[in-house]
Amino acid sequence: MVSVRKSHQMSETNFEQWLSSMELDDNKRQALEALWQKVRDKFPEQQECQTKSLEMVEILAALNLDSDSLCAAFLSPLYEYACLEMDYLEEHFSRHVVALCKGVQQMEAIKALQQTQSSQVATNQIDNIRRMLLAMVEDVRAVVIKLAERLCHLRLVKNGDEETRVLAAKETANIYAPLANRLGIGQLKWELEDIAFRYLHPDVYKEIARQLDEKRIDRERYMLNFVNYLEEQLKKSGIKGSVYGRPKHIYSIWKKMQQKSLDFEQLFDVRAVRIIVEELQDCYGALGIVHTSWKHLHNEFDDYVATPKPNGYQSIHTVVLGPEGKSVEVQIRTQQMHDDAELGVAAHWRYKEGGASGKTSGFDEKVSWLRKILQWQEDVTESGEIIDVASKQVIGNLVGANGKYVHSRFALAIKWRGGEIMAVG
Repeated sequence: MVSVRKSHQMSETNFEQWLSSMELDDNKRQALEALWQKVRDKFPEQQECQTKSLEMVEILAALNLDSDSLCAAFLSPLYEYACLEMDYLEEHFSRHVVALCKGVQQMEAIKALQQTQSSQVATNQIDNIRRMLLAMVEDVRAVVIKLAERLCHLRLVKNGDEETRVLAAKETANIYAPLANRLGIGQLKWELEDIAFRYLHPDVYKEIARQLDEKRIDRERYMLNFVNYLEEQLKKSGIKGSVYGRPKHIYSIWKKMQQKSLDFEQLFDVRAVRIIVEELQDCYGALGIVHTSWKHLHNEFDDYVATPKPNGYQSIHTVVLGPEGKSVEVQIRTQQMHDDAELGVAAHWRYKEGGASGKTSGFDEKVSWLRKILQWQEDVTESGEIIDVASKQVIGNLVGANGKYVHSRFALAIKWRGGEIMAVG
């Protein structure tokens, strides 16, 4: 499920070749070139640190993050491997890049969230969690960089000992995959889940992969005919859009097998297509074509366009009995919905190059972002005490004594309710 990455093919001497292979604009390219000249002699002899730096940049470039984020991602492994000190970063790089590096470092406190309710957690751990949460609220880019770092870590421990792989996988499954899901970053979520699942349940993973590959040719031939028919019908109806097969994620297949007590062949999304259209109304036009062409299963229909998921995900899901009576899952969405599903929060939190603060100023975005963090905390822990304390300390930093949000342009009241905040003014 993991693609071959350019960084694995690069030595220290061909940085320019790697950079030229990346689809980056001039600002990002120039920023990385300047950074390389400053740190090229700082990498340790082992390839692992450099590989991690380059892979993190590749991951974040695909998510359209800005040049400061790419530079911070490149530098973070050097700081992690103790090749650079924070003093050096502060002396040679902009305060925006340094702030992101510090935010990524502070997120190491995230590991304390794995503590159970019976665990004794020291005061300094709670302080670390508080600082980590504040860093997350302050600049979401640090969170996305950390997710990329964890994905690289999972990739790098592939050939390590079993204990290392299992520990990394458990941490990912318990903390980082739920965080990527809450932020709606599908590109990261699926790979985090699949690799973690492969390390935790290697035999089950291999069996599902074998079954997928066993009938791959027949399935691809079937899906090609299905896609061609849909494309023809969309064209006849005057709906502009594209139709293609949806990637298969082994973890999601296994999860559905467990939840619905189904065998592999009974799964609906083993055969799955996605329809991407231009306009919102075209989603329902395409749905009409699908439902008039084949019988659909009423219990397998979800309209997440009308009622989005908590992480903002929007798409229409339906299952039909296609040719030969075989079930096919169809997802229908606009291009914007698709970008949101793949990039999540990275699709919305746009940062201006060289901006004054490097973060968005809208109050609504801040409230929405903080709510996602609080919801994610509920996903990764059954202990209400530690997170409740840390969360309320975060709120205390964002809300003044009179209950008003401290902001130069907005003064909306915040109400604390059951672990979540609500704008009420």
